[in-house]
Amino acid sequence: MPLTQNTPKPLIDMGNGKTLLEEQLLSIKASGAIDEIVLVIGYLAEQIEAKMRFYTDQGYRISTIYNPFWKVSNNLLSLWLARNVIEHDDVMITNGDNIFSAPIFAGLASQKEGIWLSACRKQKFDNDDMKIHFEEGFVAEVSKTIAAGCAEAESPGLVMVNGLRARQLFLEHLEGVVRDDNNNRYWLEIFNRMWSKGVPVKPWFFTSAGNWQEVDFHVDVDFVKKILADKVKRVAVEVV
Repeated sequence: MPLTQNTPKPLIDMGNGKTLLEEQLLSIKASGAIDEIVLVIGYLAEQIEAKMRFYTDQGYRISTIYNPFWKVSNNLLSLWLARNVIEHDDVMITNGDNIFSAPIFAGLASQKEGIWLSACRKQKFDNDDMKIHFEEGFVAEVSKTIAAGCAEAESPGLVMVNGLRARQLFLEHLEGVVRDDNNNRYWLEIFNRMWSKGVPVKPWFFTSAGNWQEVDFHVDVDFVKKILADKVKRVAVEVV
């Protein structure tokens, strides 16, 4: 607020004539790693659907799933509503307010079969960071409440689920978390359940600088606008 008073966050203007969602779409297309995009939508969904019609007309394979419970749930239930997609296809899952560079999508997609959680090493953590704790080289806990001294990386909220067995395990534990009867939760909590049940999830590390940015606060919007403006300036110089 107030940027999202009448506009869903994915359609916030990034200062370069594109919205946050459009920047995501352009990176996905440039990566060459993803064939189809499925958006789970809720707040002011009709605006996103209208914007996507332009891209489907341009040949993008985009579909939407409406979450009728968006007012009373968190993104865990949004992901659960997309379970039929996960059942039939290998998937990459991300939050709607993250921008990644194209090589990140391509790099994660190149991993072998399994469940891969992207991770960025950090020395210092903010309270709002989605932190990761590892044990024996696998993901043991993902939470904002992990003590800073126990956190070893931050989760950007980007996951690859690759292969039939991986998809089955992921769906099983997604269902389990949903059935805990508290749907006001983050979907990344699935990994805590997996570790408790002996299911190994591997981290995939990348450097966050210049490759990823979450758009959560006003300062984040300003930061992304600056990055994109500088990018346009560099391109202009190269063209001239």
